[in-house]
Amino acid sequence: MVTMVWRVFLVCYLLISDVLTTISHVDPERYTLMFSLYPKDGVFTGNADVQFTLLSETKNLTLNSKDLSIIRVVLYKGKLREHIPVKFSLDTENEELVLRRTDDKKFKTDSYLLRMQYRADLKRELNGIYLTEYTTEDGEIHPIVATHFEPTHARKAFPCFDQPQLKAEFTIIVDHLRKFRVISNMPKKKDRSVRSETIRSEFVTTPAMSTYLVAFVMSDLEETKVTTSRGVAVSVYNRPGKKEATLTGLDTVKKSVEFFENYLGRVFPLPKLDVVPLPDFAIGGMENWGLITIREDMFYTEPDTSPEAVILTRAILAHEVAHMWFGDLVSITSWNNLWLKEGAANMLMFPAVEQLITKGAHTTTVSDIKNSLLQVSRFPALEFDSVLNTHPVSMNISDPAEAAAAFDQISYSKSAALLDMLKSAIGEDRFREGVGKYVTQFQYGTASLDDFLQTLDTTGPVYRNVKISDFMSTWLTKTGYPVVDVVKLNNRKYRLSQTRFVNKPNFQDQKILKKRWPVLVTLRTERRKIHRFIMNGRTKIVSFNYDPGFIKININSTMFFRVNYDLQTLRGIAEELDTDHEKYFTEEDRAGLVSDVITMATVNKCPMSYAMEIIRYLPGETSYMVWDQALTKLSSVADSLSNKTRPLFDSYMKNLIIKAGELQLSDSISSDLLRNFLSYYGMVYRVPAAVQKAEAELNEWERNTDLKVSSAVMTYGVSELNKGEILWEKLQNSSYPDNQYLYMSLSASPDPDMISRLLQGSLKYDWVPLQNKYNILNAVSTHHPTAALKFLKENYDTYFEMYGETQFNFGNILHTVVGNLKTRRDLEEAISFFEAQNLGTGERAFKIAVEEVSSLLDWRDCCEEDLRLYLTEHPTP
Repeated sequence: MVTMVWRVFLVCYLLISDVLTTISHVDPERYTLMFSLYPKDGVFTGNADVQFTLLSETKNLTLNSKDLSIIRVVLYKGKLREHIPVKFSLDTENEELVLRRTDDKKFKTDSYLLRMQYRADLKRELNGIYLTEYTTEDGEIHPIVATHFEPTHARKAFPCFDQPQLKAEFTIIVDHLRKFRVISNMPKKKDRSVRSETIRSEFVTTPAMSTYLVAFVMSDLEETKVTTSRGVAVSVYNRPGKKEATLTGLDTVKKSVEFFENYLGRVFPLPKLDVVPLPDFAIGGMENWGLITIREDMFYTEPDTSPEAVILTRAILAHEVAHMWFGDLVSITSWNNLWLKEGAANMLMFPAVEQLITKGAHTTTVSDIKNSLLQVSRFPALEFDSVLNTHPVSMNISDPAEAAAAFDQISYSKSAALLDMLKSAIGEDRFREGVGKYVTQFQYGTASLDDFLQTLDTTGPVYRNVKISDFMSTWLTKTGYPVVDVVKLNNRKYRLSQTRFVNKPNFQDQKILKKRWPVLVTLRTERRKIHRFIMNGRTKIVSFNYDPGFIKININSTMFFRVNYDLQTLRGIAEELDTDHEKYFTEEDRAGLVSDVITMATVNKCPMSYAMEIIRYLPGETSYMVWDQALTKLSSVADSLSNKTRPLFDSYMKNLIIKAGELQLSDSISSDLLRNFLSYYGMVYRVPAAVQKAEAELNEWERNTDLKVSSAVMTYGVSELNKGEILWEKLQNSSYPDNQYLYMSLSASPDPDMISRLLQGSLKYDWVPLQNKYNILNAVSTHHPTAALKFLKENYDTYFEMYGETQFNFGNILHTVVGNLKTRRDLEEAISFFEAQNLGTGERAFKIAVEEVSSLLDWRDCCEEDLRLYLTEHPTP
């Protein structure tokens, strides 16, 4: 499963103590589920037959159930279907349906058939069985009933054993109006009339799968269909008139299925694969087996869709297709191992997209795709994993809120980065062999961390006699990651030492810092010689029988650690970057160097002046990835600067962007991204050429407001040229997704009344779908953090009701609004308020935001003066 941006990971046994023991002694075999869906009534009814074997005696027979009104429960035992009278109760706190015998005896080990009848509300929300809709150009509203069950929402649709390892077969039957079509995980078996306007659709029984993968969609959407080379039917269901906009997605899914069949040596396990773009959807995409659901605004591609947006659509779909094997065919043994499916899908989507590259007006290079793994996975994960409130990739989870919150950067990005680190260590061929064996060995079953690593062990060691399982288990089960300090002792000798990296200036807690990892060090010397070894201990002396010149640790930034060079080594690297930055360093090397040195400065492991010495070469840099690391990280530093230093910093950055305006860039997606990136920062730092261009575009737009203008240009117009009221009028008569640039730009208005109208309107009006309403609050927090904090406090219950149970969204709100605060006063106010609230899925995200803001404020207090002095002496790069 994917979401944007930042999402990721794990959920576990959702029951506790003896209840968990009971659930673990149940072996479900088949669910027969019949639903009656009538959107106008605002309810759905259900009948669930569950066949299972009880593996040990128990007094309580416990299933998961949430928000379901149970009408009737009947239990039969054994092959002869002996009726066992039972009574039931609902434990709403633990989301359980508990059955006990009326004679108070224990349930014996045997096979059982449990029949239940129930009903529930059909709501406009983002999980369970929910109601959404689309509107035609003539204003006609068309309802859609959709599902989203991951991680723990199947229990809102039918009583079940809602744990990923408790796989079973599912037969889905849906009663619905004739004017709608229903699709589900498997092909339709038959339709039959129920009443004059109602039909019953029954689907082929699924293979054994987890409850969270059950899915169906009822709609009047239109089908566009193709067939893969091996005969798998691939269909997309789209709004009327949107067929052309589905073709990129359809092509991606078809070719991704063919790619993974070849890559893994295992054919697609189902006869068909459907894709449904939905108007309201909580996350980016969902890998329901045989029925992928995805957000509309991340699926449809028009002729004017940017090449980078097309790549994003392809990546999301390739990720979900990868799940058909990783997570669906081979399921995880518990939510503790969420990373196993999400990390694999996140990593393997990149080679899948590589083979989809097409030539056109813009050239998409393989480098564009490969470097996306660094930008989307490794670099963000290094940021997220540097706080004390991070968690291991493989971790324990105790309740549904923890389960939903686990879908974060660790489970997605760090796990993908660690798998890519392993692939780099053992080579593409052995990695592919290992994952292919894993899928084949555990198909239709479940697998754990040990199962995965031991399968990869069969391909050989990670390095010399070091087993893959021994190497990787430390990285996957330990919190955080190391920083390797590099000190030059003499011309032929260096000392390397490792400690846990913590994003906190002057952090000294040795209990935390003393953690060790098996660090696979890859090292390139100035003489272009490559050395490779594993460092297990605290320190290692590296001696050469020649003068290596400077050394670069972590070749191509493939390993998951940071590097902190001493001043002597950094100066040598800075000189080489100034002379010819491509001579000794790859694009990936340079991005890693820039990211590491600025990060080290923000925790006072080196002065910020060292970092400024490294980035002074940037006006000659043509890599978007390198610029992205530099300016994004420096912008967070800028936000913490005092009024004494900020003008000097802004002037320096303005001169840096002016010099970069002379770059000769190629025709590629990454070059286009860099042009737009530099243009945006040109407006931020008031570079004359960027400002003049923006004002010319805005003047043209005022003459014809139907013209497309970039969000960055419009934001400049609102913040500097008083264009807010014009945009406000357009926003009242606009629809999503065309209005995204309007509300994003209005969030920069300097007018407090405009900001108040925008925030109030975001909750009052349907400018955007439910899943996107919080984006307006987040956008305002970027420009007006105090106002955003105040509004969130005043409307906390509203936001919690909308997003408190969904993956990513509520954590995203808290992390963004709190993370954008600039003063200790605001931070203390936020801590005082939120610590008294139920934070639901956002608890860890809130703690991380507090850490990040505190760290930057601590850096300003201890270390800003060094930067101010440097900028005074060096006003330009």
